[in-house]
Amino acid sequence: MRGQVNASQRSAFVLKVAMQMAIGLFAAYIGIMAITPAHAADPAVRPDIALLTEQTFAAVNAGTTQVALTPELLSNYIANRPSAHLSNAALDQANALATGIFTPASIEMPPMPREKALTEQFLQNYVATTYVPTDELLEKAQHERTCLAEAIYHEARGEPEAGQWAVAQVILNRVNSSRYPSTICGVVFQNANSGHGCQFSFACDGAPDGGGIGNVIVRESWVKANLIAKAAYDLYVHDELQPVLPASVMFYHNDSVNPGWASSMRRVASIGDHVFYSAR
Repeated sequence: MRGQVNASQRSAFVLKVAMQMAIGLFAAYIGIMAITPAHAADPAVRPDIALLTEQTFAAVNAGTTQVALTPELLSNYIANRPSAHLSNAALDQANALATGIFTPASIEMPPMPREKALTEQFLQNYVATTYVPTDELLEKAQHERTCLAEAIYHEARGEPEAGQWAVAQVILNRVNSSRYPSTICGVVFQNANSGHGCQFSFACDGAPDGGGIGNVIVRESWVKANLIAKAAYDLYVHDELQPVLPASVMFYHNDSVNPGWASSMRRVASIGDHVFYSAR
């Protein structure tokens, strides 16, 4: 009986040692693979491994697949991780595999986005509510740029370039504000139809609003105003920052006058002959 117990104990001990050795060998394998990319000595195989990693993690990142990560795949990720761009789900899977707790059900993949079906009714609704012909869009953009150029020319053609940019930016800041019209031409010619109370004096002076009629200097000023207007408009339509003033600046006046409203504003900058303000 004692011999049978001892034999049983010896078998259990051998099995335990074998399992520990197997675990140790697997851990050593993982460690070696983490240091040396798999098949590093075989240049014909290495691109396939890299492609496998790239495709697998791209699929995980897109949420289109549930992959079974292998030690080979994990080691290649570790070797190339400075250039890897992985989603949290992919990192979670790699960490789970490294700690031996990975199961396919342990990671919840994000759902695939649902695309709207392109139906005849959908197209009809788009045409009826949203669609604008390209020629109309181009005509509108040109009209907006012209209004901006006229304001720059009449308000600031004698100013340094930064001062002309600043006037353009005040106008675009107002377009972005709910307190003013939502178009450039609407802001520039606000109250012009009433003949008084114009926000920009040239809009109510009764003179033609176009520019460039006169000597060489005047014509060059008109060209420059249009170039600045185009550059500022391009930044505006791409929702990029203008280069001179903060977005809160919506007021200015010539430094030769002292309007009563200025005392209630916060002075931000003085550029050329103009002083610029934002609301307090």
